[in-house]
Amino acid sequence: MKRVAVGVADLRRKPKFRSERVSQLVYGEAVTADGGEGGYLKVVGPDGLAGYMQKTLVGDLDGDRAYKLAARHAAEGLQFPFGSYLSEKEASKYRVPKKLLVPIEKKFDPTTLSRAFMGVPYLWGGTSDFGYDCSGFTQRLYRFSGVELPRNSSWQRDAGEKVKGFETAERGDLVFFSGHVGMLLKGRQMIHANLSHGGVSITDLGDGSPYSRALMEVFQGIRRFERLKAA
Repeated sequence: MKRVAVGVADLRRKPKFRSERVSQLVYGEAVTADGGEGGYLKVVGPDGLAGYMQKTLVGDLDGDRAYKLAARHAAEGLQFPFGSYLSEKEASKYRVPKKLLVPIEKKFDPTTLSRAFMGVPYLWGGTSDFGYDCSGFTQRLYRFSGVELPRNSSWQRDAGEKVKGFETAERGDLVFFSGHVGMLLKGRQMIHANLSHGGVSITDLGDGSPYSRALMEVFQGIRRFERLKAA
């Protein structure tokens, strides 16, 4: 097992730089390497998604992971995004403020920190606060909360517990549309990474706007995952 040794590492569909970015992993996340080609390793991430990652982006990091970062931190030329995983030694070495260090086992409501990412730009395949796509945003928030979701919106749609409708939906439930996913905050308000607004924004699906009506025309359902509360 190896770990991502840079702030954000792209996972590519094929072992070449111009290949599609299918996902990303952040500092300290584990990958299982199985062969490779040229300067790329074939790896499998924590969600089971396989792809190719440049060899220079992974390494054998010292120490068990003790913390996850509640916000971005910069030190010694590295940018550690939200959700990075650090050991005790690394937390000390990079002088990470205690307020950013969350014990790795601590559970959260996935909506707790979601508004902090308002305006983060949309990035195809993105899973970090440098850029998210829709399912990368929901996956990252849930992973920080202690629940592992599938990577893509269609896979997330087929997981979890089916919710009958908005009348019985709860904060944190995921709302699915054709090729898109968002997370409910209250009522019909959802936070989501979307290309239409260029990044993370909040949409009220009941406001009657052309955008909301267009989304509801391709609405596919609501799913609920494990309910977690902050300790």
